[in-house]
Amino acid sequence: MANAKKTLDFLMISKVRIKALRYFFFHPDVPVHLRAAVRELNEEINAVRRELTRLEECKILLTERRGNRKYFSLNVNHVFFNELLAILHKTYGLGGSIIKNSSKIGDIDFAILTSSYTRGIRVGVHDVDLVVVGGVNLDALGEIVSKVEKQLGREVNYTVLKRSEFELRKKRRDSFVVELLMGTKVLLIGSNEELVN
Repeated sequence: MANAKKTLDFLMISKVRIKALRYFFFHPDVPVHLRAAVRELNEEINAVRRELTRLEECKILLTERRGNRKYFSLNVNHVFFNELLAILHKTYGLGGSIIKNSSKIGDIDFAILTSSYTRGIRVGVHDVDLVVVGGVNLDALGEIVSKVEKQLGREVNYTVLKRSEFELRKKRRDSFVVELLMGTKVLLIGSNEELVN
């Protein structure tokens, strides 16, 4: 598999745009004004203004006036929202680390980020951020998750299932597995067809 970050750098001409997309998709509920965006992205004000304006023009970002400040926030209803969300989570953060270190983690059939992680939506009784199915080296996975937890400043809840256990639970229509299959997710490793069939 080609290096995801290198591919994204090639597809997106502006590194400031990539930084802006990454910031907004990893902080979907946080509106930010121009000066705060400049601090967060650590880029020149004119470059940030230009990219935020472009993202606003294509409706990926929404704007709202509060006093004399213009706040930018992510448009979660954008037609390409789920695709961009998947691209960014497969490139950076926990998802990027899982993909990059998949050979160290073991023989992974599926690695899935749930909406609890990608969108901060906590629904149901299962607040699991990451599900990994296959023959997994728990120490290697734990090390990767621990690094991400330190960066995020919060705990990442994950579940590991052997392929046989996953298939049995899927066959029995286990509530956890059904919720996982039916819910919004980012499939990091594995094919969607194989996952649901």
